[in-house]
Parts: sequence; C-alpha cells; structure tokens
Amino acid sequence: MTSTEILSKIERYCAYQDRCTQEVVTKLRSWQVEGQEQRQVLQILKNDGFIDDERYVQSYIRGKINSKQWGIQKIRMGLLQKGISINLIDKYIEDINPEQYTDNIQTSIRKWTQSHGPVTRENITKLYRHLMAKGYTYEEIKEVELRTKS
Repeated sequence: MTSTEILSKIERYCAYQDRCTQEVVTKLRSWQVEGQEQRQVLQILKNDGFIDDERYVQSYIRGKINSKQWGIQKIRMGLLQKGISINLIDKYIEDINPEQYTDNIQTSIRKWTQSHGPVTRENITKLYRHLMAKGYTYEEIKEVELRTKS
C-alpha cells in the first residue's frame, strides 16, 4: 500500500466513527505501518481533525451513558484501556448529568426486576452484582435504593 492509499483508508476508518489515537495506531500496525510513516499519518490525521481524543472521550461517555447505561467506573476503565489519560477522562466524567445518572441506575433496577421479579433479601446480592458489573459503585446503588424506598 502506498502512503496515499494508507492515508485515504485510515481517513475513512476515522470518518466512520470517532476513534482514539490508540485505535488508529492499532489499525495502522495491522497494515504493517510503523515508525516514521505511522507518526506522519497520525500527525496528518490530528491536524485535519480526524483524530481528537477529547472529542472521542466526550462521544464515548455520551454513548455509554445514554445507550448502554453504564456507570462511571466501567466508563473510566474502558477509556483507560483505550490509552486515554486519567486527567482527560476525569475532565469529562465531571460533566455527566447527576439526574440522568441516577435515572439510569433506577432504570437498570427496573429492567432487572422485570426479568428477575421483585427485589428480596435472597436476590438483592444478584441485583447489586449486576449493577456493579455495569460500573456503578456500591454507594451509588445504595443511595438510589434508599431514595426509591422512601
């Protein structure tokens, strides 16, 4: 593949959906693009706005909150695995709407009870495990649970 072909293909890859730098590097490596050529392609992509890790973080958080109803812990871990800095993650995690976040926990509890029945002393551990797997902390779950009981 020539440099022009590589650039054209990777631009299409980035235009399809937001990509972080690590995803693009992984894709370039899969095409055996290394070293100086890889750095040049990355620089062009960043200069032309095809890669923007801040935009990626915002998009990732928005998608996981709105569609997947993930908790902050799972979102943070997902972004760390993508090679995003903790400072950048924390900057945009703070922007999460607390009311929507609480609504997501309540919705997750409602969905779980629809398929597992009402929460009882016997199955509350399963509910907490389910919600913690979605990235919510014990304290967040407990707070929402106490609000819905009162």
